[in-house]
Amino acid sequence: MSFASNAVIAKARAVCGHSLTAEDYTQLTAKESVADVCAYLKQTERYGRALSSVNPQTVHRGQLETLLRKSLFDIFERFHSFDQTKSREFFNFIVTQLEIEQVLSALQSVASGVSMSYIAALPVFLTEHSGLELGRLGMAKSYAEAAALLRGTRYEKTVCPALVEAESAGTLNIGEIERRLYTEFYLNMLKNAEKEYKGAEKKDLKRLILGVIDMRNVVTLFRCARLFGIPADDAKGALLPFKRRLSDETIERLAAESDIGKIAAELDSLGYGLNSQNIPATVELLTDRISLNDLKKKLRLSQSSTVVYFAFVELLGFELKNIKTIIEGIRYGLDGAQILEMLVV
Repeated sequence: MSFASNAVIAKARAVCGHSLTAEDYTQLTAKESVADVCAYLKQTERYGRALSSVNPQTVHRGQLETLLRKSLFDIFERFHSFDQTKSREFFNFIVTQLEIEQVLSALQSVASGVSMSYIAALPVFLTEHSGLELGRLGMAKSYAEAAALLRGTRYEKTVCPALVEAESAGTLNIGEIERRLYTEFYLNMLKNAEKEYKGAEKKDLKRLILGVIDMRNVVTLFRCARLFGIPADDAKGALLPFKRRLSDETIERLAAESDIGKIAAELDSLGYGLNSQNIPATVELLTDRISLNDLKKKLRLSQSSTVVYFAFVELLGFELKNIKTIIEGIRYGLDGAQILEMLVV
């Protein structure tokens, strides 16, 4: 292994070593306001620098979340400058994933006719890296106008046909657009893994990516069955068309199952197990915790800088998700024990 690869692995593990601890989460879930959460995070090694100039008493929830997102993006950006291995390519996938989130959010704002809330939440730091006119997209007055703004971009073929159809029908199938965008996203990621890597490293990286996709598809199947009563055959059409361990037979069983305990047992039989006997209350928590276990293992044991980098990015994303969950829990008056049960830990 090269010196550069060793350096990336060491740095990624060091950064993750500054992650919020179980004690941090216990303290945070006991807070009573966004101001209290902000004040606590200002004292942590991870977020102290990003929040150094923030007054906890005046910051509101949206501002805090934007600052925290930017602090993680800054970490990835510094890694991109530091990293001289093939793993630096994954910075482009980070930008693309953030773009996809914003495109979906912008289109939802077009559909609802509420553009100002999108503009208020738009991460300005992303506009410096994106070639899209995200502000104008979120302010579009029609699906046709949104389609015009996406023509000539890499999202034209994926999104514009659906927008043209929505202009005629009057309704937008945002779920199908999301499926198309993430299908293209993961296809490009898998193509990169196939082209740029060899042997065990390629195999390990593809398994990690496909494992993340498997968990997304499990959540989709559950939502189709439990929330919308969609038949198994139709639910298959909502999945991302890649899989690691989910056979057609497994997909059919999961599509017909609404009991989370049985879903957990099914996934455990495939090698997707929890490190706990406690079954989470939601399928989203179940799949996130399964992914967390796998990512932590890869971060600790892999000798591939790219595999470690991928795990590192995903793990920091889970930490941000936990903070947002804490803020939302406090906002809705949940007690600390309830919020702790909702975290991906």
